[in-house]
Formats: sequence, C-alpha cells, structure tokens
Amino acid sequence: MKLLIRSIRNVLRSPLRLVLVVALLGTSLMFVAAMTSLSTSAQQELATVHKQVGTAITINYASNDSVSSTSRNGGSQGGVTISGPKNITLIPNSTVQKVESTRGVVSTQESLTRPYTEQISVPVLVNGISSNASHFTLQGGTTPTLVSGRSFHDNDANAYVAMMSQSLAKSNHLKVGSTFTLKGKTFTIIGLYTTSDQFSGSSIVVPLATMQKVFGVKGVDSITAYAANYEQVETVATRLRNALGKQFDVVTQDAQYNNVFSALGATQNTIQLALIISVSIAVVVIIFAVLMLVRERTIEIGILKAIGASHLQVLRQFWAEIVTLSASAAVLAALLLATLGPTISQRFDISPPSSPGASSGPVTIGGPGGQIFQAPSNPNLSNIHLAAATLNAQTLLIILGLGIGLALLTSVIPTWFVSHIKPAEVLRKAN
Repeated sequence: MKLLIRSIRNVLRSPLRLVLVVALLGTSLMFVAAMTSLSTSAQQELATVHKQVGTAITINYASNDSVSSTSRNGGSQGGVTISGPKNITLIPNSTVQKVESTRGVVSTQESLTRPYTEQISVPVLVNGISSNASHFTLQGGTTPTLVSGRSFHDNDANAYVAMMSQSLAKSNHLKVGSTFTLKGKTFTIIGLYTTSDQFSGSSIVVPLATMQKVFGVKGVDSITAYAANYEQVETVATRLRNALGKQFDVVTQDAQYNNVFSALGATQNTIQLALIISVSIAVVVIIFAVLMLVRERTIEIGILKAIGASHLQVLRQFWAEIVTLSASAAVLAALLLATLGPTISQRFDISPPSSPGASSGPVTIGGPGGQIFQAPSNPNLSNIHLAAATLNAQTLLIILGLGIGLALLTSVIPTWFVSHIKPAEVLRKAN
C-alpha cells in the first residue's frame, strides 16, 4: 500500500505532464478499442452480405427487362412505379429444367410477381414461389426473415395459404391464422416475415401453382439459381449464359452489390489505418512519458542504489508508477468510449441513400367487396451499417489488455536504466 501511495505522489509531481500523458494515452486506447470493434463489425457485415445475396443468380428474358425499363419511365402512383404484367414473356418449364441441370447450380427458385392494383392507391406485391424452394427471396433479391408461423410445405403447392409481411399484417390487424380475400379467393395466413425495403414491406407470398391459377398465367417471370458458395458465382453465371443464349439476361447479385462491397472494403481500410495510428500514438506517448520519468530521476536512482537498495526495490517503484499511468489512461479510455463511441461510429457508418417512400392509403384486395388493407406508411429501406462501438466486455478487455501490454513493454526502459546506472558516477556528476 505504501508503494502505491508513493507511486501516486511521484506521478503527481508534474500535474500538467500527467494530464497531457493520460489524455493522449487514454484517447489513443479509446480509439484502438473503437477501431477494433468497428473492424470486427465491418467483417461480420461483409460476411453477412456475401452469405445472403452473394450466391444468387437471377435469370430473366432480355425482352422483359426492356419492358420493365419502359414501364419505369411511365406513370407512377404515390412515388411507386406501377408496372403490370402486360407484354411480359413468361419463362417456360423447359428453361427451368435446363437451369436446374447446369453444373454448379445447387438449387433454384422460380418466382412470379404481380403488383395488385385494382381499386387501390398503393400496390401490394403478390409473390408466387415454389412450395419446395430451399431459398426464400422476394423481388430485388430481398431475403425476408420469418418471425411467426411457418413457411410452405410440399403439400401447400396448390393450397390457398399465404405468408405476409409483418408490417402489412400489423397495419391491417391480421395475424397467423387470419384470412383475407385475393381475387375472390380466401387465403389463410400461415406465416409472417420482416423485410428491409420499400416494396417487400407491402408484400404477400403464396405458392407458385396457386398464384398461377388465381392470376390465370402459365410459366414464371424469373428464375433465381444458387451456386454452392460466393466464389463459384461468376463461373456458374458464365455457364448459364452459354446454355441459355442472348435472349436471357443472367445477372449476379454480386454485380448489384459492388458498391456495397467497395464501401465496406474502403471502410475497413480506413478503420485499419486509424487503428495503426492509434496504437502508434499510444506506444510513443507511453515511451516518452516513461523516458522523462526515469531520466529526470537519475540522481534519485543513484542515491537509492548507494544506500543499499537492490535493483528490484528500485524497479518496483517505477513499475508501480507505470501501472498507475496506464490504469489512469485505461479508466479515461473507458469513459470516453462510453460517451463518444456511438458518435465516432457514425463517422464510419455505411448507409445507402434512401429513396422517397410511397404514400400510404387504403388497399382493397379482391375487387369489389374485398377486404380493405392499409399499407404501411413508413416502410423500412435497405440499410447496411456498422454496429456502434460502445463500452462492453470486448472493448473493455481491449483497453485493459493494451494498457497492460504497454506497461510491460515500457517496463524495459527503467530496467535498462537501473541496471546501467552506477551510484558513484551519478553522485560525482551531482556534485
């Protein structure tokens, strides 16, 4: 205890230097913890994006893409472009079989999507998917998350069952087991899911065969093929282009998300640079502080050794002072991270620009006499961002670990000085 009290007094000999050293070292430790946390978050976000959207390959008729492009230049309703099924060429089953037999394709999802706009102000997207589909994605490649109920089973292929966006169901006071009417047919809700974009937030999913009967169509709008992993996507896409010819557009989601991947990569590089700079500043500050601490007390060291103090006794004094400095800086770093962590994280956040949301209004499904639906007024938009760096077990361990590591590193300095100081020479110079 006496050693600790004496160490604190020695550290407080120069209050101004103490404040500067602790402030610089504490800030550096805080940035190291924040950057490490953000780097981990960026890696996890990148892995998540690759896992969710990186293996999908979308196949459409090139003529359909042209029609969709022309439709988008037409009228819109409430900020949302309405494009109906006119002039859309459906993909036949023979093409589906050719895609399924292509080497490298591990699974496929056939989809049929129609915006239901009869007597409504805001469209509801009706999606038809295979009841045995191993992947569940909506228009634009959005991957919904099932939060209640179940997905389709094989025996649901021709059943009048549906899954619905949770936001749409909530707006209309519906839940799993509720029924609604679509084109004169009564559907039972078997599952609810959440999505992150504007269109899918007002969507319904029904079995593909059921949708074809209800809407009176044969075939599918698009096929989504899945490769085994992200690295094989381009190879499989090339095989599909060669097998299907120029009449089909084969698009990888990797190409659609290149901007996201580039942004995440650039953010990781910036975070790593900030991490290196922070560690370097912390090392320089603690070494400078310890050098000053030892050099200005050369005479004191010589006197202690002259009166019989051992190397260990002298070193214990300096080691205690170094630990005091590091501990003070660690406490400050923890406080700074707890208060400034979220603000610093915002500087490195990644958020794609938002597009104006669609206006809300009553939605009638099933024509005259159908059930009235209220579309969500504020649908969520895609948002890729890094988790905020806050004071938690991980960041606290980083601060403490680096603080202890710096203390151990700089303890070499007084050890070297003490071992090389000769009491006689020091006392002679002092006189």
